[in-house]
Amino acid sequence: MNRTIKFVAFCLLTFFLKGTVHSQIVDSIDYSKFKFIRTDLNRIGNDSTSLLSFYEKLVQLEHSKSGHINITHIGDSHIQADLLSGTIRQKMQLKFGNAGRGLVFPYRVAKSNEPTSYKSTTNGKWEAKRNVFYEKPLPIGVSGFTIETTDSTAEINLMVKDQPGLGYMFSKFTLFHEKGINNYDLTICDDLNCERGVFKSSNKDANPYISQLKFDSPIRQIILRNKCSDSSCQRTTRIYGMLLENDSSGVLYNMIGVNGSEYRHYNMSKHFIEQLAYLNSDLIIVSMGTNEGFSKGFDKDLFYHQIDSLVTNIKSTNPKSSIILTTPGDSFRRSRKGGVKNPDMKTDKETIIRYCLNNDIAYWDLYEIMGGFGSMGKWYTSKLSAKDRVHFSGKGYQIQGTLFYKALMLGYEKYKSKNNVQ
Repeated sequence: MNRTIKFVAFCLLTFFLKGTVHSQIVDSIDYSKFKFIRTDLNRIGNDSTSLLSFYEKLVQLEHSKSGHINITHIGDSHIQADLLSGTIRQKMQLKFGNAGRGLVFPYRVAKSNEPTSYKSTTNGKWEAKRNVFYEKPLPIGVSGFTIETTDSTAEINLMVKDQPGLGYMFSKFTLFHEKGINNYDLTICDDLNCERGVFKSSNKDANPYISQLKFDSPIRQIILRNKCSDSSCQRTTRIYGMLLENDSSGVLYNMIGVNGSEYRHYNMSKHFIEQLAYLNSDLIIVSMGTNEGFSKGFDKDLFYHQIDSLVTNIKSTNPKSSIILTTPGDSFRRSRKGGVKNPDMKTDKETIIRYCLNNDIAYWDLYEIMGGFGSMGKWYTSKLSAKDRVHFSGKGYQIQGTLFYKALMLGYEKYKSKNNVQ
């Protein structure tokens, strides 16, 4: 893997493990303190036709107070910690209703940084792979990560945490996992260590990768344990992701983030597109491009092709989903003299927008909104970015999430006004 990408991923992991990022959501922002942020440019571009079906679904949800809107946010290290996407989730759910925490992955079990809205632990040893290491043998599914164990005594403990204004107890649990005669059955227990159900790995009738369990009442914590189904027992457990839902109407906001990832890594993930379809997304947001903009010899035409491949693959199994591509922000390259401005990031963002305009895809131009070329220096001096001037501080990500939410709601309100929706 590219040394720069490794450095970027390492810096982000170190940044979060130091605890410098806070989980509190920014509710009000005084932009007069950050005059370099171009709030006048904060809108969803090219949405007049590309987001019509999504806006209409929001209208129906807001008026009926019933049903679900499913949003899936795919990205790289800027997304994995769930600060940007977590801010959007909170604001969308406070306005339209909370249908659950959505897709999660036990990142800590995979020895990676994890969002603050849940915690995963294990008593065993698991092999882990993220999609950037495509040469490793484990296949990748819906989360962009995979974990696997051959330890018959291994278990995973997952506990969700409430966020400001939102409770994330869940009454429906969906597991994305490998099934077959060589895979352990899985016992699902609650926080009182009471067995609530068993996922039979031999049961591939409904879906080859999915098992579901409904609870009589909402719970906050589950324990997954390997279980032998016969005297010969099985050999392995392989997990791709977990989906947490409740019985309420509203927004289900799924986050898929992988440190160091690029468009091409999701394209090469064996089961990603197939499993992504199960999320039944009304809106898919893709936030990538940073790592491509740091690669040696950045090729805009190759990058365009990689974007097209992923979008085409997504559309093939999610034909009813609306799509928004977001551009990466400005950033600095690492050099012997410290940090230097990265001109490739401007070409990167222009390529994304060109693709969107050519293919009737909506976009959000974070690069220009944050101030354009060189603006990362101002974000850094305002304590809105990390020291590497590639990633952001907790507040920086929360500001971005707030800006994206406002841009999306601006487009939504314009849609309602144009169609005389009260």
